[in-house]
Parts: sequence; structure tokens; C-alpha cells
Amino acid sequence: MAVRPVLLALLVSLVAAAPAAARGPTVSGTVDRAVAAGQVVPEHGEAYKATYTAARRAVRTLSGTRKRELRGAMSVIEGLVKRRQLPASRMPAAFLQLGRNVEWWSRNGPPRSTAATGWLPRVTFRGDPIVFQWYPGQGLAIQPLATFGKANALWSARKAEELRILLDRMAAVAGRRGDGWPAWEYLFSFDGGRPGWVSGMAQGTGIQAYTRGAQLLGRPDYLEVARAALGAFETDAPEGVRVRAAGGRHYLLYSFAPRMRVLNGFLQSLVGLYDFAAATGDPRARQLFAAGDAAARRSLSRFDTGAWSLYAQGGSESSLGYHELVTDFLGSLCARTHAPDYCAMRDRFRRYLKEPPRISIRFAGPRRARRTVRVRVTLSKISGVTLRIARGDRLVLARSATLRRGTHTFRLRPARGGEHQVQVQARDLAGNRAATTRALRISGDP
Repeated sequence: MAVRPVLLALLVSLVAAAPAAARGPTVSGTVDRAVAAGQVVPEHGEAYKATYTAARRAVRTLSGTRKRELRGAMSVIEGLVKRRQLPASRMPAAFLQLGRNVEWWSRNGPPRSTAATGWLPRVTFRGDPIVFQWYPGQGLAIQPLATFGKANALWSARKAEELRILLDRMAAVAGRRGDGWPAWEYLFSFDGGRPGWVSGMAQGTGIQAYTRGAQLLGRPDYLEVARAALGAFETDAPEGVRVRAAGGRHYLLYSFAPRMRVLNGFLQSLVGLYDFAAATGDPRARQLFAAGDAAARRSLSRFDTGAWSLYAQGGSESSLGYHELVTDFLGSLCARTHAPDYCAMRDRFRRYLKEPPRISIRFAGPRRARRTVRVRVTLSKISGVTLRIARGDRLVLARSATLRRGTHTFRLRPARGGEHQVQVQARDLAGNRAATTRALRISGDP
């Protein structure tokens, strides 16, 4: 009988512990384990936990969009913890990002977009050069590519001290992947990729920025950061950005999407590798550039429609901004390597910015009154299109739409016979215009 109270107490403790075990790891528990393992210094651990506590307090006081966005930012870090993907090396960036969300949403509504940033607004905070971007539903996230783009602008303007501060900050928030190479990770979900993915474009631009910073500031340690960051290009996706490609290796824009081959991101990663190799003579960088260069040259034609560029291989046409961007990157590689493949493609893409769309009109089906005739309009490139069909002075059909390259079908059911004029006007993304007209004779008999 004396044993029963002990057994009862044990049972009670097990029952009490069961819900906590079912909930899985917690943010505070994850931080405490990293501190206990000597991976995080105690004062940093306390600061991380204080940031999360501040977020939990703040979200209870908010409503509407501000509450939803802060809650989304908290979910990013909670998801990492739940999946056991918040190692000590990722904590500086993760808790900095959460802290900035607490600071922003406690005082502000959604940031405003500008012409420079497009539809996703970017913000910075006083005393900190790191660029954050708003991803609706997930709050603000560190934007490595935009931050390194800012670094290159500072280098161009020879603003040495501002560049030093930025590069030191980005080195401090770099995660560690693979065998320990620094990775400037994206801590938000995007197009099927969960937080903690990397981009060859951002990694390559970072390598370029540290290379330039080393030269401007006389900081050889920045070259060591850039050298270590080469690991992303030596590591297969999804851990790194390397995938096999015809002729060599392709470096991914998104580490989580190994089948998505985006030309602009690939080319910019090559620019970063080239600049580091040229500055240092590093054999690893030379080999990585050579493997990517061979694959890039072999694949260029797959992104050329004959009138415009494709954003991704086998995908849709580029927007105007992305077409101009990939043209610039082709120009960068042309200037560096003098390779005819890059130079010729740059020239073709530049020409497409001035060429109007090509249009043709064909008809199919019976050309009789009260019967459906198909009007087939073929375009050479994505354009805003207006179709007008008139019988004498009377407009019988009008349609306007943005259409991709290829053939598009419109249906006309004329009420009466007679001569019809079919006119198509097209304006491409660069503003070039074209128009063509074709006669369509409709018989009066149904």
C-alpha cells in the first residue's frame, strides 16, 4: 500500500509532461539548449529570448494588418523551431529579423512601395544598413540581395565607412551551411521554399561585394569571407545552389527549386565568381566560374524567343524589368570575358527593346453570317493587344488584353454578311507599337 502514492505521483508527472512533449520544441528551450552546448553565449541567449517575449507581448496589443504581420513573422521563427531548423548559426539573423518586426509593427502599418522597389516595399532602420523587405503575411524579412546591391552602390560611390559597416553587419548575420560555409539565407517562405533557403544570385553578389570591399578598404579578411562563401557553389542543392547542367554546372536562383533555371540569377552569380577569381587568382573560384560559364554559354539560346527573353528556361517571357536586368548581366560578362556568346546575346536583347511586335492574322471556320469564325492572332512577343472588327462604320467586336507570344483565338459570330475589317494593334512592354489590318468577307447565307 505504501507504494501507491509514489506510483500515483509518477503517473501524475508523466501525464503532466505528455502535453509539453506533444507540443515539441519551444523557442526558449531551443535557445537554452544552444547556450548549454556552448554554441551561444549566455547574454546573447537571454537577448534572443527577450526578443521573442517582446513579440508575444506586442502581438496581443495589435489588431488588423499589424497583428497579422507580426504574427506571421513570429510563425517564421516558430516554424524553424518546430522543424528543428534553428541552429545557433541561424539565430543572429532569425532574432534580428523578429526584433525588427516587433519594432516596425508596434509603431507602423504596412510600408509603402516605391518605383525603385516595385510592389514589395523595402525598409531600413536607423543605425543599421541591412535592407528588409515586406512579404505580406510574413512581415519584414532580411533581403540579402538588396543589401549587397546597396553595398555595391556604396563601393561605386566610394563611401568606404558606410560600406565597412554594412559588410561587417552582413558577416555577423550569415548562417552556416554544409561544412560551415557562410550563407546569407532567406528566412521566409517563397514559392514552395521554406525559410532557410539560399540564392546563388545573392551569394554571388555578396562575394562580389566583399571582394570590392577588400580592395577599397584594404581588408584582406573580407577576401576570406568571400572565399568561404564559395561553398554554396560547391554544394549541391538544396543545401547549396549547384546542379548538373549540360556542359558544366548551373547555379540556382532558389536552392529549393533545382529544376527552375533562371538566367538573370545564374549570370549574376557568375559575375561574382569572376570578380573574386580575377582579384585573387583563387583556383577554386576559377574552377567554379569555368563550370558555370560553360553551362551558361551552352544554354543561352534556350532563353531567346527571337523577339524577347524568357525569365526561366521553358517558362514565361520576362517582364520589362527582368529583360533589362538580364541584358545588363550579359553586358557585364561580355565586358569581363569578351566571349562572343555573351556579347551577341546582349546585342540581340538590346535590339528587342527597340523592335515592335510582329503580328499576323488568320481566319478559320465558316465565313458565313450567324456562324462562328475564328480569328487567330499571332504575336512575336508579349504585348498589350487591342482587336477591333468593324463592318463599315459599325464596330461589331472589340477586345483588349495582354497576350503572351504565340497564337491566340478570338471568336466572331457576325449577324450579317459583308466586308469586315479586322484590325490588331499591339504595344510591347518597352512601348514599341505595331498594327495590322486584314479584310474578312462574310457571306450573307448562314
